[in-house]
Amino acid sequence: MTRKLERNLLMAGSIWNAITALLTIFAYSPWFQKVGVDKLKQTNPDTMLVGTTMIDSVTKVVVTFGLFMFVGAIVNFVIAKNMKDHAIQYKIVIWIAAWGILQLVTMDVIGFVIFLITFVIYLAKNKAIKLSGVEI
Repeated sequence: MTRKLERNLLMAGSIWNAITALLTIFAYSPWFQKVGVDKLKQTNPDTMLVGTTMIDSVTKVVVTFGLFMFVGAIVNFVIAKNMKDHAIQYKIVIWIAAWGILQLVTMDVIGFVIFLITFVIYLAKNKAIKLSGVEI
């Protein structure tokens, strides 16, 4: 049984994660920092000092999250390229499930749906491979 559909869905998920990661790093992070600094300019100096530190910390977390998602996108791309036909790879099942749960936790609905569909199709084909007895 070929894994073409799963490969394509995993590639789509990888591309989606890369796009959202790059948007998070290069669009959301600077926007958050700019808006935060603009709001702090309207406060007193003590609040400005504490607020600036908080904005810098949150911005670092946002960039770190974006980098984490980008690395995950690269890992998904590599997994999709190395997925074997006619074989059950249990580590891939675990990875797709874990990454799908992470997508749900981070409220990335589109990513969650992509990885959920990939997970279900992968499991269904695993069942078919087991029943056919053609596992390589």
